[in-house]
Amino acid sequence: MAYGTNSSGNAGQVAIDRFAEMMIARMEQMKASDWKKGWIGGASGFAGLPQNVGGRNYSGSNSFFLQLQTAAQGYRLPVYLTFKQAHNLKAHVLKGEKAVPVFKWGFSIKDKDGKKVTEEEFHNMTDDEKKECKRRPFLKIYPEFNIDQTNMSEVNKEKYDAVVSQFRKTDVPTITDGMYVNKAIDRMMEKQEWVCKIQYDKEEKGAYYSPAKDIVVLPTKAQFRIHPDDPEECFKDGQEYYGTALHEMAHSTGHPSRLDRLKPAAFGSPEYAKEELVAELTSAMVGNTLGFDRRISDNNVAYLQNWTSALRKEPKFIVTVMADVNKASRIIIENIDKQRIALGEKPLVQGALDGVEEKVKNEQQFEEVKAG
Repeated sequence: MAYGTNSSGNAGQVAIDRFAEMMIARMEQMKASDWKKGWIGGASGFAGLPQNVGGRNYSGSNSFFLQLQTAAQGYRLPVYLTFKQAHNLKAHVLKGEKAVPVFKWGFSIKDKDGKKVTEEEFHNMTDDEKKECKRRPFLKIYPEFNIDQTNMSEVNKEKYDAVVSQFRKTDVPTITDGMYVNKAIDRMMEKQEWVCKIQYDKEEKGAYYSPAKDIVVLPTKAQFRIHPDDPEECFKDGQEYYGTALHEMAHSTGHPSRLDRLKPAAFGSPEYAKEELVAELTSAMVGNTLGFDRRISDNNVAYLQNWTSALRKEPKFIVTVMADVNKASRIIIENIDKQRIALGEKPLVQGALDGVEEKVKNEQQFEEVKAG
């Protein structure tokens, strides 16, 4: 895949290399801790998708890597801003602080005569006019800083406190038999409102997704209660149940009737390992958004070396993985938000369910350009 960049030249490749380095470092940390810590590794008292200082949620790869960056650096909040945004808020980036790359895909569009066309002009064209245009995707890179890398808490405390309030967990977690409870996912299972059937009420030896039957099969939640005498670990057992559910739900998004991602692959093959990484990172990203960190599963410990080797050999491997994670996590979060709204809870994504069709249409157009 070829990548365009903005005026920063090779900024796209620099960002890709940075993301690959972050993933390798995280995997090495997980290995050093004997796999006891989860993918993100955070333990903050906040939950929610990363957002910019204006309140807009980051999506896809940006969301995942900013979660990773926030945890790795020990920042209080997953809130980021540009140097200019800090200045506009009468604050400044602290001396010596380094930015993290945030990227956005854009289109360079020219009509049949080679004249540049804005995206707004393109969207207002007829279908025939659009077909005559040439579109080239390019990557825009924005260096951004965490809000804790600025002096905003001192010079604009009112704004800082308002941002903090958006992330503070105000609800006391629901606990049943000492285990964490997620009402939205429970409701989705009970009402069978996921994209395929989820079997969750029968004892099973393990969790899996069957593409042939298009069904997610989970052990009962009680089977995950393996630390009944340790309140903290028992609570995490409940989170592990939902993390496992999210992992298998991620696999189910790859069904031919959905994202058409699942291809025949031998157990242990690079293709099989890649799909496992997609499911693991999707589960980690959605779980962290819900306020908990997914542990590395025993089944996937063996893949860590495969994944780190692939990243060292070809950093762009992370791009293909995260492209699939983006799509899978979007489907899961949108469905969770439907349940949260039905329960009277705040959706994870601001403006959830608004403009979804337009977002999907734009992403499909981008995929068509890349394929062409």
